[in-house]
Order: sequence, then structure tokens, then C-alpha cells
Amino acid sequence: MKKQFLLLIILTIFIISSLSFFLILNYMDPFVTPKIAVSFLTITFFTSVSSFLSLIIYFIKKIHFRGEVYLYHIKTSFRQAVLFTLFVLSSIVFYIFKAPMFLTITLLFILFLFLELFIGSIES
Repeated sequence: MKKQFLLLIILTIFIISSLSFFLILNYMDPFVTPKIAVSFLTITFFTSVSSFLSLIIYFIKKIHFRGEVYLYHIKTSFRQAVLFTLFVLSSIVFYIFKAPMFLTITLLFILFLFLELFIGSIES
């Protein structure tokens, strides 16, 4: 699979999920069906933010490596974006449930950091 094709797929996912996020936000009433509305909003928010962040992280890596990027860099950018988005959504859930913020967020960050290091060491 070529890099440009994979980047085009990620960009398409970002556009479609962002449009569906705003459509759900505008046309779905969360007071009538709160569980469906919140779950669809969470899913579309997750896919749009993770695809957008993967593109941003990829272009930062492209600048850092001076254009010498490979398919591996796109995959790691997507994985890092997904992990960061999971971290942000988990932090929001902990805030909603009024969990102790500093300790919980710190432990969650350390957990995702070790998960990223573990997966990165397996792939290389």
C-alpha cells in the first residue's frame, strides 16, 4: 500500500467523521434518546480527532525526518493518535464521574505511555 493512498484514506475518514459528528450534533436530540446520541457523538468524535491527529503527527514526522518517511511512520502516527484520543476521552470520562483528577490522569498517562513503548518495541 502506498503512502499517498493511506494518507488519502485517513483524510477521507477525517472528513466523513467530522461531517457526521456535526450532523449528529445538529439533528439528534440528546433529550429524547440520550444513550444513542452520546454514543454516536463519542464514536464520531473519536474517529475525527484520531484521524486528524494522525495527519498532524505524520506531517510533524515528515518535517523532523526531512521528508524521509515511510509507511511505518504513518502507522505509528495513527497508533499514537488513537492512544492520545483514548487518553483524552478517558480523562473526560473520569472528569464526568468526578474521579480524583491528578492521580488518575497521571496513572492513565503512564499506562498509555508504557503501552506505546511496548507496541513500538515489538514492531521494531
